[in-house]
Amino acid sequence: MTVKRLFAITVISLILLTLGFALGYTLSTRVQPAKHAEVVDEKTARATERQILYWYDPMYPGTHFDKPGKSPFMDMDLVPRYAEDDAGTGIRIDPAQVQNLAVRTEKVVRASLSFASDIPANVEFNDYQLARVQPRADGFVEKIHSFAVGDVIDQGGALADITVPAWASDQSEYLLLKSQEADEKIISGVRRKMLLTGMPAEMLAAVERSGRVQTRMTLKAPISGIITSLDVYPGMNVSKDMTVATIQGVNPVWVTAHVPERDIHLVKSQNRIRLTVPAYPEIVFPVNSFVLLPKADQEVRTVPLRLTVNNEESLLRPGMTASIRLRGSDTEALLVPTQSIIDMGEEQRVVIRAADGSFVPRLVQVLRSSREQTAVATGVEEGEEVVVSGLFLIDSEANLRGALARMRKSASNETGEENTGSEQKPEAVHGHGESHTGMDKLQDSATSVEKGDRSI
Repeated sequence: MTVKRLFAITVISLILLTLGFALGYTLSTRVQPAKHAEVVDEKTARATERQILYWYDPMYPGTHFDKPGKSPFMDMDLVPRYAEDDAGTGIRIDPAQVQNLAVRTEKVVRASLSFASDIPANVEFNDYQLARVQPRADGFVEKIHSFAVGDVIDQGGALADITVPAWASDQSEYLLLKSQEADEKIISGVRRKMLLTGMPAEMLAAVERSGRVQTRMTLKAPISGIITSLDVYPGMNVSKDMTVATIQGVNPVWVTAHVPERDIHLVKSQNRIRLTVPAYPEIVFPVNSFVLLPKADQEVRTVPLRLTVNNEESLLRPGMTASIRLRGSDTEALLVPTQSIIDMGEEQRVVIRAADGSFVPRLVQVLRSSREQTAVATGVEEGEEVVVSGLFLIDSEANLRGALARMRKSASNETGEENTGSEQKPEAVHGHGESHTGMDKLQDSATSVEKGDRSI
């Protein structure tokens, strides 16, 4: 009897224990969804205190949702976008996200840009000192002196001796008139005729001094310089219009360079031009004068620059390479870091950090850049802070929120021009979890896979 009672008590205890576990599990599964719903409702209640435009995943800001919940892309909760975040032309970004982006700003300053440009150059002959030697009469070469192309010759140096037979008759007539003590006017006329035919004055003086005919003429260098061509040989015939030698001067010399169009403003009389050559790097050669030639090279977009440099010691030789450094400064202007400029081709903009912490895109008119600084004419004010790092993420966010469209619309209203390039503000989709983006280029494969009904 006792054994049967104990068995019955044991069975009843096991049944009650099983029922207890089942009841506890059932209650726990019903309470947890209620708690989760309470948490979501609490978040929604707090969020609805401000007007919510849509919900989004910060990692995919172009995809919008109409309800809170878990992101279908990342293991994180969706974030609400409030109406006041899109007010004005600026955007607001969570401070933690700003810190994660390592956003850095610098102030707009008013100063002068300093420029320095190194341009390769070449030493050339001075074409203002160019002489061509011609006999001025028909004859033949009796003797040439020891010169060749490339030799240096002094002014008055002898090049060749030429015999001119035609001068014999004129000189004989001249000597006969003088011996007969003819009228001075006739003698003077004959003398002038011989000079006009090209007879050198020193040869005529020798005729008067010796009283004999002189038919051999010495061709001499009219200037000092380098012989660049020589076409005369013993025994050859020469004509009066034949060039037997070409001489080019080397003091001063020309130094020519091709200045890019963007650096033309540096070629001014008050700016310094520094000239050096690799052969003598320790010497800075003074520039006498310079001129920008009037015609630009359309193929390479440069303008020829010609320097005139003294060369008394003959250190600068035509054909040598040289280097020109142009230095100068502009008038004062508003300067921003070059890396803060977002160049979109047709327009350039910067992102300003306003006093309230929001970020405002601004269109700017770029002038010139130098040494990581860019001068702008309009769009910013002195003392404002421009974003220099984390820039493109902020700019993309501004584009998605329509801040750039509002900025362009504002600029169009100020100038009275119609704005045809305004961007439409993206709208949140309706229906549970359907996605919509205002910029197709920001949609990626993850968005297209998740497109359609999603359970949150």
